[in-house]
Amino acid sequence: MLKTASVYLAIVLGTIVGAEAAARLWTWTPPAWDAAPTDGIGSLRYYHSPTGLGDLVPDQNGLWMIWSHRPYHVQTNSVGLRNTEEPAADAFKILAVGDSQTFGPYLANEDTWPAWSETFLRQRNGQKRKIQVFNAGVSGYTILDEYNYLREKGVHLKPDLVIIGVFENDISDFAKERNGMVQRPVNGVQSRGLVQLKALVRSSALFSLAQSLKTRAQLASAGVDVARGEATVGRDSANAPPPAYKARYSEFFRQTVTLLKTNSIRLAVIFIPDAETAEGSAVSDMEPVIRELTQETGTPYLDLTPALRAQADPAERLYLLQRIDGRLTGNGHLSRAGTAVVARAVVDWLLSTKLAAP
Repeated sequence: MLKTASVYLAIVLGTIVGAEAAARLWTWTPPAWDAAPTDGIGSLRYYHSPTGLGDLVPDQNGLWMIWSHRPYHVQTNSVGLRNTEEPAADAFKILAVGDSQTFGPYLANEDTWPAWSETFLRQRNGQKRKIQVFNAGVSGYTILDEYNYLREKGVHLKPDLVIIGVFENDISDFAKERNGMVQRPVNGVQSRGLVQLKALVRSSALFSLAQSLKTRAQLASAGVDVARGEATVGRDSANAPPPAYKARYSEFFRQTVTLLKTNSIRLAVIFIPDAETAEGSAVSDMEPVIRELTQETGTPYLDLTPALRAQADPAERLYLLQRIDGRLTGNGHLSRAGTAVVARAVVDWLLSTKLAAP
């Protein structure tokens, strides 16, 4: 019996090794996320850190690469926040929480809206108390992830103010939870061994081939012109998120408000519109929901739609988009110009409402 099992195991292992060798001969190239590392962290840079005060891997100083044509520089401090400065005990600390629009993909650290906000606040603050704005945004996070992050880590930073950046897809992202794809590990648990195993799998040629096939299918279903590299932007206004998603979002937003009140931390919320809302060609599904929740909980709230609409050509200048054949094409994240506009409006609001008055 044992001999038979050993034979079967040897056959399985031999098949895997043979398939890996064949895949390497046919299609394998070094993974894009490790193509130009400068800090030696490798693909571990993309995983959640169970320690620290931020959810990113601490002490990064290298390139991230999602799309091969848009590498960008990411630095994190010793506690895993996307900043170069360390938290100062005597500073007025603002903690920015949110998804990719807060994290700032395709942008350097200093070009994210939290970093611009810190720059503008320091310019306006003069020689008064030091102000630090920490970027705890993580791509793909939902209010569920943000609540758990604040509960486990964020409150221990002891910020004077938390700003949650809300984006158009924040309710529809609850589809991830329904599909068992929650972004943040439960209670921050993800062992170093598991992270290293994932990194080993991702370096496999078989994994690379499977990812390539999956990506091609996703690009085709999204209508991406592979020659141009990115998809045509378009929101299906007739396909609003299910009511259950709104209820789930509302539940965790209220829990977040309660958590911060319990810890005597002020909360403010900003809404960042998508490009179609910013240019006035679509009406937001998310904005009325977050406006209602902030009114219900007495939370200071800023809708950034008017500030972005006041700019010339907002969709093309303030987002990573261009108009081709009358349709917006590219990536819907904020551009460097867009994050600067967001930050200036946020700073004006923070100072006028005395939310940032060190």
